[in-house]
Parts: sequence; C-alpha cells; structure tokens
Amino acid sequence: MPGSGKSLLSSILKERGYTVIVMGDSVRKRFEKEARHGERLMDYAKRLREIYGEGIVARLSIEELRGREERVVFDGVRNLAEVDEFSRLGKPVIVAVHAPPALRYERLKKRMRADDSLREEDLRRRDLEEIALGVGGVIALADVMVVNDSTEEEFRKRALEALGKIT
Repeated sequence: MPGSGKSLLSSILKERGYTVIVMGDSVRKRFEKEARHGERLMDYAKRLREIYGEGIVARLSIEELRGREERVVFDGVRNLAEVDEFSRLGKPVIVAVHAPPALRYERLKKRMRADDSLREEDLRRRDLEEIALGVGGVIALADVMVVNDSTEEEFRKRALEALGKIT
C-alpha cells in the first residue's frame, strides 16, 4: 500500500546488488506524454489497464530490462495479472510490506509526492482505489511479509531477515 515502505525495501535490495524497477515510474513516463488534461496518475493507470489489460504495467516494467538478465525487483505490483506477467520471466517471489494505515498516512503527508495528499479522506480513498486494482490479492498471496511499523533500523533488520529466507 502507499507509504508502507516499498521504496525503502527496494533501496535495501539495491544495496545488495538487485536491479530495481519501480513500476510506477514506467507508468509516469507514459503519463507525462499521454495524459489527458487534468487527469490523475491513478486514473491514467486505470485507463491503461482498461485498454491494454490488467498486466500492462508489468509488461511496461519488463521492457525496462532491455534484455538484461539480473536479479530484479519490481517495486509496486498492484494485481495478480502483473504477477502472471512476471511469471514468464521465472518464478517470482512476492514480498509484501505492511504498515498500519495511520502510520502510512503520516509518511505520505511528509513525503508529499505529486499523487499524495494532506487530507486523510483522500488518502483513504486512494487506499480503496489501490484495493480495487487488486493489490489485496497480491498481499494475500505474498511469499513473505515484512512489517514496517517501527524504526527504519528495525525495518532494515526485518527486511534482511526476510531476504535471507528468500535467497
């Protein structure tokens, strides 16, 4: 979910030699070129999925590999169709990062990315939109869950412990 700590986990994995592809960046690149006037990123992503299918963001992210064969982390999987797309590359391991909503909302208010909001009702609406995209199914089927409800140091410890179980 937004603000859970996916980017922090990705940075930890990058430090360990993984290539990290942020799926939202794949969408943002197209959004900047193709978005309709006043369209939100979330609405654009929904429109892409309606036109090209639920796995489109994964396909765009896979294109980022450009033939490289490396240990890859795809940051930001939103639905099981995307997991199916990644299955064509090999057996994906799903790592979910969980943080309680109140803590995530505080983080989102601090980071203030373009698609973030200061209003809690907007953040809750965004959560519901993410759930509607199918992220709940991905979380439910995760191979590993890392809880991020404490300090960054504690999260790093938990993430490295989880990584040890995977590799």
